[in-house]
Amino acid sequence: MAHSVVLRRARPFSFLRLSPDLLFWGALLLLNGLLFLPAYLLNQESSRLLPFDVIRHDGWHLLQDLAVARPNFDLFRLNLELFLFVALWIFVKPLQRGWVRGLFIAIYLLAFCYYIYEGISLFIYFSEPVFYSQSHLITAGLPFLLQSLQLSAATYVAAGFSFLAFIGLIYWLARLMTEEARVAQLSRATRGTMLGVCGFMLALLVYLAGNLASPEMVVSSLFAKLEQNLAESARVYEKIHGYDDSVIFETYDYTDKVLETKPNIYLIFIESYGSVLYKRKDWIKPYRDLLAEVEAELSADGWSMASALSESPIWGGGSWMSYTSALFGLRIDNDAEYLALVDTYQHKAYPDFGAYLRSQGYHYAWLTSISRELKEDRWQVYQRFYGMDHWVRFKDLNYVGPMVSWGPAPLDQYSLNFARELVEESTDKPILFYNLTQNSHYPWYELGELADDWRDLNDPDYPQPNAPAELIKHDAKRQNYFNSIRYELKMLSDFIRSDTAENSIFVLVGDHQPPQVSRRDDSSDTPIHIISRDADFIASFFEYGFEEGMDVSVIEPALRHEGIYSLMVRQLLQQYGEEGVDLPNYLPNGVSFSVTDPEPTPEPEP
Repeated sequence: MAHSVVLRRARPFSFLRLSPDLLFWGALLLLNGLLFLPAYLLNQESSRLLPFDVIRHDGWHLLQDLAVARPNFDLFRLNLELFLFVALWIFVKPLQRGWVRGLFIAIYLLAFCYYIYEGISLFIYFSEPVFYSQSHLITAGLPFLLQSLQLSAATYVAAGFSFLAFIGLIYWLARLMTEEARVAQLSRATRGTMLGVCGFMLALLVYLAGNLASPEMVVSSLFAKLEQNLAESARVYEKIHGYDDSVIFETYDYTDKVLETKPNIYLIFIESYGSVLYKRKDWIKPYRDLLAEVEAELSADGWSMASALSESPIWGGGSWMSYTSALFGLRIDNDAEYLALVDTYQHKAYPDFGAYLRSQGYHYAWLTSISRELKEDRWQVYQRFYGMDHWVRFKDLNYVGPMVSWGPAPLDQYSLNFARELVEESTDKPILFYNLTQNSHYPWYELGELADDWRDLNDPDYPQPNAPAELIKHDAKRQNYFNSIRYELKMLSDFIRSDTAENSIFVLVGDHQPPQVSRRDDSSDTPIHIISRDADFIASFFEYGFEEGMDVSVIEPALRHEGIYSLMVRQLLQQYGEEGVDLPNYLPNGVSFSVTDPEPTPEPEP
């Protein structure tokens, strides 16, 4: 009798049916790894996919790095809630219900969104998320960012479809992992491993408690992160509502301290100018060569320089907090504090550096060259807050030349020179001139050499610098960053040397470290250079940790941004004040934000 052979049509992925353990672990580990993917992708310039290079291989440190925490955003971590849910699903049969699976998927998607939020916060601000501090950045900053990126409608449609596809992927993985028939077939080894892993994580939870909120922990807990976020939000809330400016007005009451000589003062913050330039082997020599070149140019024209590092209150973004801390003599390290100050000082003036110099007869001018304009009522809010006399905005620059960097913005060589001429023509008073440069803002363009005459830039046919490619390689990105800093320092050298006023003072300060090309362990220090033809004035800063010239040998902060205000007033009065003036104290930590803050550390009288 002939035997017939029946050929069965193979189903796609049917081979996985033969291995329920493999399918279970594959789905579980993929769901787990996806939670840590955002932080890795956003911070991959400073992280490694495999953590072995950051693991110390000596005894207790090896165990600590492998099982407790390590400073690297790799994917080899475990989410406590995910593993506990799966363990409960396996061992508690009444939980194996469709609605429980649906609840799990909903919570997982919320957790994934939170991990994206955490990754963005670490990437931009080098800090863990705080709802209360960052709510305005999300509600107002995200729409502004999307407008600035000018993404096409097709991009938004593609993003929408990608999100729906991602939801489908999560649903599919959850079904593969929790299907009742497959769970019933799991081996004793899988069940035992799940119990062991969950026991280990619970032991860490008991031993380390709230530390599981840290992104460096090997075992990560969403609920610990939320608890820490809410606690920190409450702390910031209490700090803001404990704000007391009576000490501020008393401390910064300098109006009776008279300047007899009033040199023009230029306070220029250099975007993304960070001390990381001293901390990379391939940057430190060309950076120091650049500083020597700029120093030689300035010295040849009779300028003296003092330089140091200053600790910024923020890391890779939020420039407004950095320069406001310096102007106000008050450490502002989160957006909620900044917004509270903006609201408070709409109908009364804060006694900041600009207010003091205005009381001495100065004309206070700001330059903001970014082309993305705010609504007029918002401009007025910020003008009342900072109290400037003259705000030069993009519309005032009459500019039709190349646009680069964030915003985008004109080339700084044009903006600064045009604004200086405009301000000088508008007043006979001494000038306090503030600007945050734009051309070293991420994304870094391929900037060329300076124009022979800055006026030549105002030409629609002037060569447009190349924008960075969307998927630019890291080495090219780093080179573009360094070139942008070179452009800014050379431009500022040219700008300073073209100044014709007597004894003008230029204070050049980095606002924060550059994102993407600096690391978490690079600190938040930024260079500060004080430049003037008055050599005695420059020499007066040496006793505060400044070094002569543009370079520094001590790669540690000599001051903090919030101490710049009191230091500048003290040194101005010492050099240019009326005879016998009572010099104010230098406050290296500024003034406390609220009554709940610790008192600033006093500085011994020099």
